[in-house]
Amino acid sequence: MNKQLYTIILLAMVVASYFHIQAIVLALAAVIIFMPVKNHFAAIKVIRLFAVLMIPVLLGLIIGLSNDSYLILKDLYYFTMPVFIILSGILLACHMEIGQFLKALVYAGVVTSIMVTTISVSYMGFGALFDPYAAHYAMGIVGTPGPPVALACLLLTRKFNIRLFGTFWFNAFVAINALGIYMFASRSYIIIAICFLLLLVADRIKKAWIIPVVAAVAMLYVILPADLFKSNSSSSFTDKIIGSFGEITIGNYNSEQDINLRYRGYETFMALNGYAEGSESEMLFGGLGKLVDLKIFVRLGEDADFRYIPVLHNGWMYLLVKTGITGVLTYLLIFFGLVVTNWRKYTDMAGRPIIRLLAALNIGCIISLLITNYIVTSFFNVEMAVLMVTLGYSFYYINYLSAILNHNYER
Repeated sequence: MNKQLYTIILLAMVVASYFHIQAIVLALAAVIIFMPVKNHFAAIKVIRLFAVLMIPVLLGLIIGLSNDSYLILKDLYYFTMPVFIILSGILLACHMEIGQFLKALVYAGVVTSIMVTTISVSYMGFGALFDPYAAHYAMGIVGTPGPPVALACLLLTRKFNIRLFGTFWFNAFVAINALGIYMFASRSYIIIAICFLLLLVADRIKKAWIIPVVAAVAMLYVILPADLFKSNSSSSFTDKIIGSFGEITIGNYNSEQDINLRYRGYETFMALNGYAEGSESEMLFGGLGKLVDLKIFVRLGEDADFRYIPVLHNGWMYLLVKTGITGVLTYLLIFFGLVVTNWRKYTDMAGRPIIRLLAALNIGCIISLLITNYIVTSFFNVEMAVLMVTLGYSFYYINYLSAILNHNYER
């Protein structure tokens, strides 16, 4: 019964994140955290690494004490969210076996894939199957990266010869989750799916290729003109994909059309401008409750124009403004450090398949969060709860299993 209970809780959490119901997601995370478990305190010790993420937040709180109390509390809420959800993933590892957890992730992807397909068809008819972006736009901004994570679980278990399902159900679940990714018509979810798919072959890539490939990509980014990917329309998903580079290109745009088409780039520019105008203490430690001045009023809601904004789409700029360069460096050091550490386990051909699988999931979750944080503030977005839970779960088990193996080896 307990095993089924935690499967249900995880499914409910992913479904709640689909509708962006923050209260339910965090309440379910709290249930997991406060459930009695024998090694509760041992598990909490694992969170110490992620608790370091709160140090720049506390420093930002000290600098920003003179700011509006409500805005300070709002920032504290957002910065606490990733630590809280990752902790729930760590403690979930004390209740759910690995196979059960992986199956629950697959089921969550299947459920949300069926949900988005059904809701899209109910809004737009069967035409939604040919134009999922129109249906996604019509029903509002909802979604969860459950299908990309589920697809990753299925394909990575196959890669490491770990059997979760029979051939029929494996193929069926792969097809359903692939359909879910298509029906969500989300650029962020495509990026997440690509991050995980690359891990199917990344362990076989020769190290000598890495630097030339990275250099070539960087050169293309510098050489290619921004207007090459410019799109003056966002009526289709293809237009959104083509216009993605232009939309996030940082610049001080003047016309209302340019600001609307490239709002995220303009928002980032104004955040950097405000950061550069701050005092030395603000540049180092930010200031909770600080607002970003857009200099003009921008329509950000159906009937609301804003000049000063408390939260940004770009999570890295949000970190920079609120916690200064200290916060940005803390996040980068911790998460890149985890990627480097787990990369060794993932590429260890002599390692246990289950550890390599968990390391791959951990790396995929981290890289997905690092990249999409630039677009949708993913670290502070309940929509990405499934990535943070999986990150915490895999982190606990990688360390737990590695400790057991080292202990047995020493004996």
